Amino acid sequence: MKPHILTRPAIGALASAAVLLPLTACGNGDEGTGATGSTSVDPSTTTPEPGPAASGTSSSEYQDGTYTARGVYGGAPSYMDFTISLEDGVITGVDSELMEENNDTSRGYQERFAAAVPDEVVGESIEDLEVGVIAGASGCADGFNDALARVRDEARADAGQTPAERG
Repeated sequence: MKPHILTRPAIGALASAAVLLPLTACGNGDEGTGATGSTSVDPSTTTPEPGPAASGTSSSEYQDGTYTARGVYGGAPSYMDFTISLEDGVITGVDSELMEENNDTSRGYQERFAAAVPDEVVGESIEDLEVGVIAGASGCADGFNDALARVRDEARADAGQTPAERG
């Protein structure tokens, strides 16, 4: 068997992977602008809106309510803002806002991710949830997981407060 016969396919496969790999990411938002997007949100904070269990009746270690957090991903960085509703530690709703300044490729990944993520996470416990590639968007999944960690922390902190402390 000739070594160059095995080498050419291997080199071809690696070259193909090197070209295609960047296309599977969500995009870095460096190029172009989009027509729609989200408003600016401080990436280090979340904003809880207490839900029906604000009276402290939830049996979960997470406070029921609606929480908004920015999920940051990639090297540029890129982001998406997620509003996640919780009831008894279970996700009951997810809304996504796309990065305002975005190129067409990245926007397409974000749009597909935003449309598909509710089907993947609604009805799931927030406790150990982590998503992988959804709708071909691996970077967006990293951003969602980042936002989910922020929401998880905020909902735990809110669960430890009395109704008066939550305001």
